[in-house]
Amino acid sequence: MKKYAIVILLCAFWSFISNQNEEGVITYTTKINMHKKIPAENEEIKKIIPEFNTSSNVLLFNPDESLYKNIPEQVNPFEQSSKGNTRVISQVVMSNETYLDRKESLITQMKEFMGKKYLIKKDQERIPWKLGTDTKEIHGYTCKSASFQDKSEREIKAWFTEEIRVSLGPESYHGLPGLILEVSINDDDIIISTDKIEWRPLKKNEIKAPKNGQEISDQEYQAMIEDQMSKMGIESQGGNSGFRMMIRN
Repeated sequence: MKKYAIVILLCAFWSFISNQNEEGVITYTTKINMHKKIPAENEEIKKIIPEFNTSSNVLLFNPDESLYKNIPEQVNPFEQSSKGNTRVISQVVMSNETYLDRKESLITQMKEFMGKKYLIKKDQERIPWKLGTDTKEIHGYTCKSASFQDKSEREIKAWFTEEIRVSLGPESYHGLPGLILEVSINDDDIIISTDKIEWRPLKKNEIKAPKNGQEISDQEYQAMIEDQMSKMGIESQGGNSGFRMMIRN
């Protein structure tokens, strides 16, 4: 009888832990090194833009779906003046969103570029993660490392914790046996780190797939980005950590 009671208690405890890890909000900070990607011939640009572009993002999730999006109200444009010439530099995090239908493994992304919104729909692809041996602690959680090279030949390194059994992370990074708390892209060109983990029931319609925008394939969108960045003399950072930088004399 005691054995049955222990089993029931263990099942109830596991059910509680599982339910706790099924719904919540994760806040991330994305930090982009703006200076590392400026070509040597455009060295003067470093004098008029900050070294880092920082933005906040949230990942909302429940057992059926998830949504990763920017928090634009926390991003402020700024102005900078120089002698005899006024330059207005605006850094605006674009209203990008990544929606995942977890049951159907379908992704819908809304990306903004040059003032226009685009919708990209695709199957959730398996990421070829290679598990590492490094470990470190993030917000009190023991994290393990994993890495892979994406289609743009960027080196992606993630830190995930098996203490939170949610196979999700920032942007489109997923597929590890635990929540991804930190991502480093190309040796810290871009760092996405967790600020806050909040377990709470989500409000009705707090997660919904983006609908506004011109439908376009992922390949067409990337080609458009690369073409425009090449014309501007700036190397594309890729990913969903989009930003718009405008310099006006």
